[in-house]
Amino acid sequence: MPYKDPTHKREWELHHRLQRLARRRELRRMEAARSEAQPEGIRAQDSGPGVLLPVLAGGALAAYNPKLAMGAGGLTLVAAAFYKKGWSWWIVGALILAVGLFFQWNNSERKKNNLLMVD
Repeated sequence: MPYKDPTHKREWELHHRLQRLARRRELRRMEAARSEAQPEGIRAQDSGPGVLLPVLAGGALAAYNPKLAMGAGGLTLVAAAFYKKGWSWWIVGALILAVGLFFQWNNSERKKNNLLMVD
């Protein structure tokens, strides 16, 4: 291999200079053509106030059916872990799960109190 001896390496590089430059040009053209054919999409940034809407929707879902809210919160957390989403996904999932658990606990307490009052 020409790289073991520094003088041989210099000779090899001088001898193959045109080929190396042509290969670099070709690679740059290929990269430009690829990026032109497949432009990168616009990435939406996580916004702070945008987190409130899913949390409010989760709260409404929890008031309607706490088990569905717990499922939605858990599914959001699983999706955040699987797709490596940002911190806002984790917060939304945890809040929806917590609200669902709160409403489930509140409903079970209400049922207990109703049973005690009937007896």
